[in-house]
Amino acid sequence: MKKITTFFILTAFSATAFAQAPTANDLFEFNKSRNRRTSTGLKVLGGWAVANMGTSGYLYFNTGRSDKYFNQMNFLFNGVNLVIVGASLLPKEKNNLPLGKTLQWQSNTEATYIANAALDLVYSATGLYLTEKAKSDYKQRDRWNGWGNALIMNGGFLFLFDTSMYIVHKRNGKKLNKLMDKIEISTSGIGLHLSVHI
Repeated sequence: MKKITTFFILTAFSATAFAQAPTANDLFEFNKSRNRRTSTGLKVLGGWAVANMGTSGYLYFNTGRSDKYFNQMNFLFNGVNLVIVGASLLPKEKNNLPLGKTLQWQSNTEATYIANAALDLVYSATGLYLTEKAKSDYKQRDRWNGWGNALIMNGGFLFLFDTSMYIVHKRNGKKLNKLMDKIEISTSGIGLHLSVHI
C-alpha cells in the first residue's frame, strides 16, 4: 500500500479580522470639538443678527424711501436668523456618541452647510431680481430696491458664513479620518493536509 501525501494550501480560506476601533474617549473628544465649532459659529451668526436688528430697528424710524424698506427687510430677515440660532443652541450637545452616529453627525453637518450655502445664493439672486424689477415698477421702486439690497447683503454674508463653516468642519473631519485609520483587518490562510492510502 502506498501512501500519497498531498498538501492543499487554501489561501484566504478564513479571514480573521482584528479591529482596533477608536476608543470612546477618542470619539468623545472629536464630537466635543465639532460641537464647539458649531456653537462658536452660531454665536457669530447670532451676533450678526442682533447687530443688524438693533441698527435697522433704529434706522427704520429715521430714514425714508428705499433705505426704510432696506431696514425693514434687514430687521425681519435677521429676526428669523436669531430664532434659528436660538433654536439650534437650546438642545444639549451630544458628545457621547458611538462610531456610527459620529460618522453620521459629521456627514450631516457638512451637508447642512453646503445646502445652506446654496440657499444663500437663492437669497442673493432674489435680491438681484427685485432690484431689476424696481427699474420697471416706478410706484414700488423704493420697496423693491430696499428689499432687494437687504437680501443681497444678507445672502452674501450668509454664503461666506456657511462656506467658512463647511471648510472648518471639513478640516476638523480629518481628525475622524485619522481615527478610522486605526481600524485594521488581517487575513490568514489555512493549510490542509490530506493523506490518501492506495
